[in-house]
Amino acid sequence: MQNATMRAVVTKVAASASALLLAGAMIVIAGGQSMATPAIASKEKKPCTACHTTPPALNDAGKKYKASH
Repeated sequence: MQNATMRAVVTKVAASASALLLAGAMIVIAGGQSMATPAIASKEKKPCTACHTTPPALNDAGKKYKASH
């Protein structure tokens, strides 16, 4: 019985650690992609929809812009 309890605790700890690691990775990845600002649209004299479908998703024009800047 004690062995099964220990296994359950280890499984829960591992799942929690995995969830925290995944959340941290998502924050780092999303943080690196947060480049779009109203200033860019103003500078380029184009609406946000010129580069975005549903922000923050980029359309083809947005992907080209990101690759060249």
